[in-house]
Amino acid sequence: MFTLRTYQTQAVNAVYEHLRAREDNACVVIPTGGGKTPVIAKICKDVVLQWGGRVLVLAHVKELLQQNAEHLLKLAPELFSKVGVYSTGLGSRDTSQSIIIGGVQSVFKRACELGKFDLVIVDEAHLIPESGEGMYRTLRNGDMTFRDL
Repeated sequence: MFTLRTYQTQAVNAVYEHLRAREDNACVVIPTGGGKTPVIAKICKDVVLQWGGRVLVLAHVKELLQQNAEHLLKLAPELFSKVGVYSTGLGSRDTSQSIIIGGVQSVFKRACELGKFDLVIVDEAHLIPESGEGMYRTLRNGDMTFRDL
Protein backbone atom coordinates (compact mmCIF):
# COMPACT_ATOMS: atom_id res chain seq x y z
CA MET A 1 0.00 0.00 0.00
CA PHE A 2 1.02 3.60 -0.42
CA THR A 3 1.72 6.22 2.21
CA LEU A 4 -0.25 9.42 2.04
CA ARG A 5 1.37 12.78 2.56
CA THR A 6 0.26 14.65 5.67
CA TYR A 7 -2.08 16.98 3.77
CA GLN A 8 -3.60 14.01 1.93
CA THR A 9 -4.31 12.23 5.22
CA GLN A 10 -5.85 15.44 6.53
CA ALA A 11 -8.06 15.62 3.43
CA VAL A 12 -9.27 12.02 3.90
CA ASN A 13 -9.97 12.61 7.59
CA ALA A 14 -11.80 15.85 6.80
CA VAL A 15 -14.06 13.99 4.35
CA TYR A 16 -14.92 11.37 6.97
CA GLU A 17 -15.59 14.01 9.62
CA HIS A 18 -17.77 15.96 7.20
CA LEU A 19 -19.80 12.86 6.30
CA ARG A 20 -20.30 12.01 9.97
CA ALA A 21 -21.33 15.52 10.99
CA ARG A 22 -23.27 16.92 8.05
CA GLU A 23 -25.96 16.04 5.56
CA ASP A 24 -24.45 17.78 2.54
CA ASN A 25 -21.57 16.98 0.20
CA ALA A 26 -17.89 17.20 1.08
CA CYS A 27 -15.48 18.82 -1.37
CA VAL A 28 -11.71 18.36 -1.40
CA VAL A 29 -9.53 20.75 -3.39
CA ILE A 30 -6.03 19.57 -4.24
CA PRO A 31 -3.96 21.45 -6.81
CA THR A 32 -2.76 19.84 -10.02
CA GLY A 33 0.06 17.44 -9.21
CA GLY A 34 -0.86 17.41 -5.52
CA GLY A 35 -1.93 13.78 -5.41
CA LYS A 36 -5.69 13.69 -5.75
CA THR A 37 -5.69 10.06 -6.90
CA PRO A 38 -4.08 8.68 -3.70
CA VAL A 39 -6.81 10.45 -1.70
CA ILE A 40 -9.50 8.89 -3.91
CA ALA A 41 -7.77 5.49 -3.62
CA LYS A 42 -7.64 5.65 0.17
CA ILE A 43 -11.30 6.59 0.46
CA CYS A 44 -12.31 3.85 -2.00
CA LYS A 45 -10.24 1.28 -0.15
CA ASP A 46 -11.76 2.23 3.21
CA VAL A 47 -15.34 2.22 1.94
CA VAL A 48 -14.96 -1.17 0.26
CA LEU A 49 -12.62 -3.12 2.53
CA GLN A 50 -13.44 -1.64 5.94
CA TRP A 51 -17.12 -0.82 5.58
CA GLY A 52 -18.28 -3.21 2.86
CA GLY A 53 -19.69 -0.41 0.72
CA ARG A 54 -19.75 0.55 -2.95
CA VAL A 55 -18.22 3.62 -4.57
CA LEU A 56 -18.89 5.35 -7.86
CA VAL A 57 -16.09 7.59 -9.14
CA LEU A 58 -17.40 9.89 -11.88
CA ALA A 59 -15.33 11.77 -14.43
CA HIS A 60 -16.18 13.62 -17.61
CA VAL A 61 -13.52 12.35 -20.05
CA LYS A 62 -12.24 8.86 -20.80
CA GLU A 63 -8.62 9.87 -20.14
CA LEU A 64 -9.52 10.60 -16.52
CA LEU A 65 -11.41 7.32 -16.27
CA GLN A 66 -8.40 5.36 -17.52
CA GLN A 67 -6.03 7.31 -15.28
CA ASN A 68 -8.21 6.79 -12.20
CA ALA A 69 -8.58 3.06 -12.83
CA GLU A 70 -4.87 2.52 -13.50
CA HIS A 71 -3.68 4.58 -10.55
CA LEU A 72 -6.24 3.12 -8.17
CA LEU A 73 -5.06 -0.40 -8.99
CA LYS A 74 -1.42 0.65 -8.80
CA LEU A 75 -1.91 2.27 -5.39
CA ALA A 76 -4.23 -0.38 -3.98
CA PRO A 77 -3.65 -3.68 -5.83
CA GLU A 78 -5.75 -5.50 -3.22
CA LEU A 79 -8.76 -3.88 -4.92
CA PHE A 80 -7.98 -5.52 -8.29
CA SER A 81 -11.11 -7.67 -8.54
CA LYS A 82 -13.26 -4.95 -7.02
CA VAL A 83 -12.74 -2.21 -9.64
CA GLY A 84 -14.74 -1.88 -12.83
CA VAL A 85 -15.12 0.75 -15.54
CA TYR A 86 -18.44 1.92 -16.94
CA SER A 87 -17.83 3.94 -20.09
CA THR A 88 -19.23 3.60 -23.57
CA GLY A 89 -16.21 5.45 -24.96
CA LEU A 90 -13.88 2.86 -23.45
CA GLY A 91 -16.07 -0.06 -24.48
CA SER A 92 -16.62 -1.21 -20.92
CA ARG A 93 -19.84 -1.62 -18.99
CA ASP A 94 -18.82 -3.22 -15.72
CA THR A 95 -21.69 -3.07 -13.23
CA SER A 96 -21.13 -5.48 -10.36
CA GLN A 97 -17.82 -4.40 -8.84
CA SER A 98 -17.57 -2.58 -5.53
CA ILE A 99 -15.85 0.37 -7.19
CA ILE A 100 -17.12 1.62 -10.52
CA ILE A 101 -15.17 4.30 -12.34
CA GLY A 102 -17.70 5.76 -14.70
CA GLY A 103 -18.08 8.37 -17.36
CA VAL A 104 -20.78 10.82 -16.37
CA GLN A 105 -22.37 10.61 -19.81
CA SER A 106 -22.59 6.82 -19.72
CA VAL A 107 -23.81 6.69 -16.13
CA PHE A 108 -26.36 9.42 -16.80
CA LYS A 109 -27.88 7.42 -19.64
CA ARG A 110 -28.00 4.09 -17.77
CA ALA A 111 -27.71 4.71 -14.03
CA CYS A 112 -30.31 2.05 -13.28
CA GLU A 113 -27.90 -0.63 -14.54
CA LEU A 114 -25.36 0.15 -11.83
CA GLY A 115 -27.30 -0.50 -8.64
CA LYS A 116 -26.83 1.41 -5.42
CA PHE A 117 -23.73 3.19 -4.13
CA ASP A 118 -22.75 4.28 -0.65
CA LEU A 119 -20.49 7.05 -1.88
CA VAL A 120 -20.16 8.99 -5.12
CA ILE A 121 -16.87 10.78 -5.82
CA VAL A 122 -16.79 13.35 -8.60
CA ASP A 123 -13.37 13.91 -10.13
CA GLU A 124 -13.07 17.49 -11.37
CA ALA A 125 -16.11 18.58 -9.35
CA HIS A 126 -15.42 22.21 -10.20
CA LEU A 127 -17.13 21.44 -13.52
CA ILE A 128 -20.50 21.05 -11.79
CA PRO A 129 -22.42 24.27 -12.39
CA GLU A 130 -23.61 26.14 -9.32
CA SER A 131 -27.14 26.28 -10.64
CA GLY A 132 -29.25 25.01 -13.47
CA GLU A 133 -29.30 21.52 -14.77
CA GLY A 134 -26.78 19.15 -16.21
CA MET A 135 -25.81 15.54 -15.93
CA TYR A 136 -23.97 15.83 -12.61
CA ARG A 137 -26.77 17.83 -10.99
CA THR A 138 -29.47 15.54 -12.36
CA LEU A 139 -27.64 12.47 -11.06
CA ARG A 140 -27.20 14.01 -7.63
CA ASN A 141 -30.58 15.67 -7.27
CA GLY A 142 -32.75 13.36 -9.33
CA ASP A 143 -34.55 10.20 -8.46
CA MET A 144 -31.52 8.03 -9.16
CA THR A 145 -30.33 4.84 -7.49
CA PHE A 146 -27.70 6.48 -5.29
CA ARG A 147 -27.92 6.38 -1.51
CA ASP A 148 -25.86 8.58 0.76
CA LEU A 149 -23.18 7.19 3.07
